[in-house]
Parts: sequence; C-alpha cells; structure tokens
Amino acid sequence: IPQAVLDGAPYDTILTSFSLCTAKDPEATINNIIRLLKPGGAYVFIEHVRQPPPGDPLVIEDNNVNAELWGKIQDWLNPVWKIIGHGCCIDRRTGETIANAQGWESVEYKNVRPVIDLQSRVMPLSFGKAIKAQDENYNQ
Repeated sequence: IPQAVLDGAPYDTILTSFSLCTAKDPEATINNIIRLLKPGGAYVFIEHVRQPPPGDPLVIEDNNVNAELWGKIQDWLNPVWKIIGHGCCIDRRTGETIANAQGWESVEYKNVRPVIDLQSRVMPLSFGKAIKAQDENYNQ
C-alpha cells in the first residue's frame, strides 16, 4: 500500500470497480480495505465474477442464462483470460469473499447476469456495499 494512501487513512468510503479480479490475494486486499476504513466506513464495489449457481437468491437479473454452462465456459477460459486480461480471473466468487471477510458489520450485495453480448455472459456482475464494524476490536 503506498504511503500516501496510508497517510490519508482512515477513510469514510472506499470504492473499487473491476479490480479484485486481478488482485493476487483478494482476501488480503479486502483485509487491507477493512483496515483503511474508519469504523462504520463503507466499502462500495462492483466486480465481474463467476456465474452464480442456478437458483441463487442473490441474482436480481437472471435473463434465462444457463449458469451451469457459462460457469463451465468460465472455468475453461480462465487460464487464457488471465494472460490476455492482465491477470484478471473470471472464475472468482468475489461477493462471497467480501461477505466472508472478518471485520464487517454488514454486507449487502447482489448478482446480475446481463446478456448484452458474449463478454457479459462470461462475466456476470456482483455489486454491493459493506460497512466496517463499529467496534475497533473487531477489526483484523
């Protein structure tokens, strides 16, 4: 983490968009985000992710996408995509990873399966907001 970022902490809000897919260690990155937020601070995110499973209650726009098929396609494409996509991993369940991190008071996120084009079928989206716990002792 650059010193200038550390010098400005803690932050009220941190926003990331389509960046955790390239993090070498997404869990460590999320823990750093938690550390940089003030108690009660918000983390807002939108990320492309692995296809959520069929029937996932967090999917708000399904568009009749065959999630099992497209998930398998993502698994097959991921090794090549990481090379051409500068380290981007299209098979991560980033919403779940954020929700499972210790240090949040609450996490709300949704998934959407857009069908705009071929790329959107390969990269559905998770978006949401996490609030850091108020209790400093809860932070990692």
